[in-house]
Amino acid sequence: MEKQMRFVSFRIMRAVLVTVLPLLLLAGCRQERERPVRRGAKRVVEQEIPLRYARCFTMKKVGSCTLIEIRKPKGARLGVFYRYLLVPGGETAPSGYPDALVVATPVRKVTCGLGLQVAMIGQLDRIESIAGVGMGKWTGNPEIRRKMAAGEVLETGMSADMNMETMVNIDPDIAFVYSSGSDTDIHDKLLSMGIRPGLVCMHLEEHPLGVLEWIRFFGAFYGREKEAEACFRSAAERYEKLEASVKDSFSVRPTVIVGHATRGIWTTHGSSAWFIRFLHDAGARYILEESGEYEENPVSLEHALKVGIEAEYWVNPRYNAKTITDLLGDDKRYQYFSSVKSGKVFNNDNLTFDDGRTLFWETGMMEPDEVLRDLVAIFHPGLVPGHRMKYYRRMMP
Repeated sequence: MEKQMRFVSFRIMRAVLVTVLPLLLLAGCRQERERPVRRGAKRVVEQEIPLRYARCFTMKKVGSCTLIEIRKPKGARLGVFYRYLLVPGGETAPSGYPDALVVATPVRKVTCGLGLQVAMIGQLDRIESIAGVGMGKWTGNPEIRRKMAAGEVLETGMSADMNMETMVNIDPDIAFVYSSGSDTDIHDKLLSMGIRPGLVCMHLEEHPLGVLEWIRFFGAFYGREKEAEACFRSAAERYEKLEASVKDSFSVRPTVIVGHATRGIWTTHGSSAWFIRFLHDAGARYILEESGEYEENPVSLEHALKVGIEAEYWVNPRYNAKTITDLLGDDKRYQYFSSVKSGKVFNNDNLTFDDGRTLFWETGMMEPDEVLRDLVAIFHPGLVPGHRMKYYRRMMP
């Protein structure tokens, strides 16, 4: 009996060692890589870091640390609220922020959602830190695509389709994921797997410069705040100068619709409040929707067809449509659109990556002044004489 008990005890001990020892070793490796920060330092005074256009996050200096709050101010969804306390590696985190996710900076290994996040990190010269992307086919950066082909960057999936096994194997310092307060948000599940989520909701901003200002969010995680601010400031100055030069230079705003029909619903796919601001600043009048929130963007097909008959311009139709004939192949009723009859249909695929994917949603968002100039050339060509469109092109029959 005693011998049998010793045998059972030995088996239990061996099971414990097999289960726990790898976790202890993993924790040790992770701790060494993450340069852990010490908590409990004396609370220090917060100093606001002013943001000019972004409304979905705030930044404050807390001594040598940075406090970031993610906020979705309003909209159809419940909204999100999240706090990050970014602490330079080896330093002590100040007290008073028990609800903040503490992240040692600069981060060295990250995962991203879509191409715009990749573009911003690339602008900060930290492309080598990206170990995973949500959808490879939606990421055009040639370096990332090369690394994906070589197995050096993995496809993680997105939202409810995110592959948690892949994420755990990557073990990023931070996993940048899109968030909007909807049921498809994945950050809680990531936390439960021991992965820090970096919530990004730039797509909910109300101004294209608000979208671009998120580069300052990324800059803080990499300790490259100055570089991020310089990038944003330069683009903002160019945009504001162009906007001021065309403002009040036209007597009439031509009407415009955005998007296309899919599965019986008209989708404006990405034409949220920030894109509507693009149209306004370019001197056009968006007439497809009456709401000022432009969030989920579903529009009834019947309404879109009715409005489309009257609208003078149609921009951003189906992303892979090359000609107006392609669009008519989707729905013959488009032939009654005023824009189709007059040839005033423009797609944003004039500049593409090698695989044919448009650069508009990636590099285009990094230079909003160029996008604005293209749109001014579409609606009021006389205000930018001689301009050759970079991202947009008129669709031929």
